[in-house]
Amino acid sequence: MLDGRIKKLIDEEGTLAFPITVADSVFINKNQNLAEKLFSERYGHGTYVIDLEHWGIQKGLPQKPYSEEDYHKAYNNIKGINRALKYAHGKEYTLVMLPRGEYSICYPLSINLVDNITFNLNGSTLKVMYDSDNKSPYDERTSGAIHLFAGVSFTFHQVKNAHLTNGKIIGDMYERSFNDPSEKYVEHTYGVSFTYGASYCSLSHCEISGYAGDNVNFTSVGWIRGSIPGNPVPGDMDGNGVVTSSDNSIITDYVTIPAGEFSVISLSGQGYSRQTSLNNKEFNVAFYTEDNTFIGRTTNMRVLFPISIPKRAKKIKFIFRNESDPGRNLNIFTNFGGMPAHNVVEFNEIYDGHRGGITMGGSYCIIKNNRIRDNGKFNTNFLDGAPQFPDSTKYAINQEDSYGDNSIIRDNLITGGFHGILTRGYSVFIENNVITNMGGSGIVVYDQEFATIRGNYMRRAGLYLFGAGGQKNAFVTISNNYIEGSFNVENPSYNTIVSNNFFKNGIGSLGNAVYRNNIVKLVVGGAILKAANKISDCIFYSDPSDQFQPEVHFSNDFVNCQFKNLLITLNTGVPSNISIRDCEFNDCRFRTLQHFHTVQFENCRFVDSLVQSTCVNSEKRKNNMMFNQCHFKSTKMSYFFQAMSNISEGVKVSFHECRFEISNSSIESLFDNNYITDSIIASVIGNTIEYKGDTPITIPYFKSDKEVWEAHIANNKTYNIILTLPNLVRYKLFDPTTHSVTSPSSGIFSRGEIIYNAMPEAGGNLGWICIQSGQANTNAWRPNTPYSLNDLINSNGFVYKCTLAGTSGQSAPTHTSGSAMDGTVQWEYIKPLAVFKEFGVIQD
Repeated sequence: MLDGRIKKLIDEEGTLAFPITVADSVFINKNQNLAEKLFSERYGHGTYVIDLEHWGIQKGLPQKPYSEEDYHKAYNNIKGINRALKYAHGKEYTLVMLPRGEYSICYPLSINLVDNITFNLNGSTLKVMYDSDNKSPYDERTSGAIHLFAGVSFTFHQVKNAHLTNGKIIGDMYERSFNDPSEKYVEHTYGVSFTYGASYCSLSHCEISGYAGDNVNFTSVGWIRGSIPGNPVPGDMDGNGVVTSSDNSIITDYVTIPAGEFSVISLSGQGYSRQTSLNNKEFNVAFYTEDNTFIGRTTNMRVLFPISIPKRAKKIKFIFRNESDPGRNLNIFTNFGGMPAHNVVEFNEIYDGHRGGITMGGSYCIIKNNRIRDNGKFNTNFLDGAPQFPDSTKYAINQEDSYGDNSIIRDNLITGGFHGILTRGYSVFIENNVITNMGGSGIVVYDQEFATIRGNYMRRAGLYLFGAGGQKNAFVTISNNYIEGSFNVENPSYNTIVSNNFFKNGIGSLGNAVYRNNIVKLVVGGAILKAANKISDCIFYSDPSDQFQPEVHFSNDFVNCQFKNLLITLNTGVPSNISIRDCEFNDCRFRTLQHFHTVQFENCRFVDSLVQSTCVNSEKRKNNMMFNQCHFKSTKMSYFFQAMSNISEGVKVSFHECRFEISNSSIESLFDNNYITDSIIASVIGNTIEYKGDTPITIPYFKSDKEVWEAHIANNKTYNIILTLPNLVRYKLFDPTTHSVTSPSSGIFSRGEIIYNAMPEAGGNLGWICIQSGQANTNAWRPNTPYSLNDLINSNGFVYKCTLAGTSGQSAPTHTSGSAMDGTVQWEYIKPLAVFKEFGVIQD
């Protein structure tokens, strides 16, 4: 008896608990003891604090060598926690709390989360007991190495609205000896697993580490998984359930809906056929009552998509289109209850997973606000001595096998290890993550129908599009990221847009990607740009204070881009036609390499930037640069263009309607060749050249006449500068597009076009007028004559091109379409021969 006095109780932490009166002391409830009542008052009536003694749970972490008693304690801890969770569920608690402490657990038993309950570990540590050299008493296998004994510590299995929070979970890897070299291949132990339809569940505020497989694991297995019985038959089905004949679709046998409340079903693939082997991943579904009465049909459902089941339905048939072989293995699983979906992993620290951090799976699941570090390390050993996982598939997050839809990975820190994020599924959203210091790639897109990669900070972590697999019209957007690392998006199975990113020291291989509004800073390394559609509205630059001028290799067209302080090299590996329009070059050197290129610059601006064309020990007249309406400005240049050629007739260059603005009197010439070889074939027509100094200067067009093979120079305007041409033998002072010294011998002309005589004289003509449209050619066909590939000839009023080299016969070609043989030469018809007549006699 307390005689009405108030007595104060002390809890296990030495804190004053609750005042107790006589009324409380005689409280009687057969389903709740006094301790439970006290904790209910403290934490709320929905909270159950596990009674360790009642459930046979013991604190403490044993040390090796482990005894059987140690294993029994760990095993009983799991059994006790599971019983306590079931008890709390039966009593309609919503929160279960584990008294704070350290607890040993072991394989193969799992702690199973239950519906509608949050299991709060209350800051406790749960650690796996493991000995890879001595068999556990709970290892009932009769074969296989000891180190293959595996398990899962926590499972969300066939549950909804279950949550795990606020604890430290330590796996088996730290306990492994790795004495057997094959032990490093182990990959089937997991910390926390979401499987068999687990939905609307969460893992939060936990520290999970040291599992040989993955610290956190998702699968794409349904609540109840099965297969489609019987054999399909050819046919189709209309909206009334009437079967019609078809040789392009099949109908399955009845699939019985299992007992229980299943409102959805989904289809998934078997093995590595993650999307099934169906030719068309969309299909129709028919529903029936128990007596096979047709209820209705849903159309255009999709593999892995939740399909609603009507209340009255007891059976299902599937109608698969674009299928003609009923006996073919379609690799299909049925998933009643749907696969794991709408689960969240947030605010956790996940580290030291031997193979990986998180295997993602299911659909509509979210990984957010976690620190995921040092999982799947790639170097020789972990700092704790464990060997690396011996496969390239090691990662922080991986959705390689467990296919799904709408996976969301956002606001995480991912650092250390090999790969950062590997994705596969219908859609994935990777946003606002920091991914840094990875040994492989930061993000690898394996097989996606749609992927958004946005707002991520990637340092020493690249991005790679692996392949779209079975997806059609796969689409990837990469935007607003900071990327310092390799970048390869050239896989042609993706439609890719790369926009508004900041790249540091590399761009990579772009394939057919649309690349626009990006900023690229280069340091010492270069960037390889391969065959993108067009690169537009981008900035490429380096810091002028850097020791080296970085080199960027490209093979793309550019529109409205800026280049600053770079060596820019055209390096396609094959002959190419490149267009560069509305771009600006500041303190750059632009050059072509040895392959034969045509580069056309339109409306570009060059400020203290040198353009070089290379042709060394190669064929003549193959490299061609054209500058139209461009602006060149020099404050320190020696010349604007330089040939790098030791071959006669090596490079062609034209400047039409350009503006040259010179501020330095030290300029030596407009153009130069690095070799004293007659290499340059130039056209300098209709340009404006101005010197901005106080007094006029005199410089030559070309640094040396010996550098020039031929140059057309005409209609140029000069201001405050005198341009000299010492040796007029090499120069033609007219525009070859409007003037000539002979009747035209090449080019396409229309009737009425006029070419003026560039060297008019008394008694001569004003020029030539075209009286028959076609192609100009003065090389008449000859019999018994060797011809080379691409030679042009004219015969019988037509022009032909040699497409098979050889020697002509006795009869000239006359065909007006396609190709025909002439001796051993093959001639392709090109056009009618353009015919010119002299006009305008000049009087003596």
